[in-house]
Amino acid sequence: MSKKKKEDGSEYDPATMAALLKEKPKRGRPPRKVSRQNVYVALRPWEKKQMKAIAGGLPEGIVRADIADLAITVLSAHLEALRQAVAGRTREIPEGVTDMDSLYLLWDLPLPSSDAEEKWTSVRCSPQQVIELGRAHGTLNAAFGASRSDTFRLALALLDQFLNETPLPASPQTLEQLREFLLKTPN
Repeated sequence: MSKKKKEDGSEYDPATMAALLKEKPKRGRPPRKVSRQNVYVALRPWEKKQMKAIAGGLPEGIVRADIADLAITVLSAHLEALRQAVAGRTREIPEGVTDMDSLYLLWDLPLPSSDAEEKWTSVRCSPQQVIELGRAHGTLNAAFGASRSDTFRLALALLDQFLNETPLPASPQTLEQLREFLLKTPN
């Protein structure tokens, strides 16, 4: 069966199934420049609500799915500041920080409560942010035995604190512009 070229230059007859499927919009998640990866963490119900609240306060171009990337960026910036503070020594974390609670206190974060049951969920992160979360998890796991969920909770608390204390620029932003702003702003 041969395909006939139409007078208007299209190669399909509009009545064929191929033409109907070709014009049909795609379903599912909108495509991104860089595909994201799932990272599984255990979160408490109030932490999920916190993520929704954070997403509501961000500029229009930033959605709830971007919260994980931003949280990991803030955590990476804080850990890098710690590394620079103890530069020249054989440690990555200062001597006075002996557990996760003291790390929360060092950064003036409220201590996490463990009153609610954790439920596993997946957050979608850019590939570079997955690497950064792995680095932070490795550091905190070696120092304090922290899980990936503990590491992500710390990142989420740091992002919430940052957004409450630092006004964002008024201009509409992309995720990359906001990530650069997070890295340039002093901790």
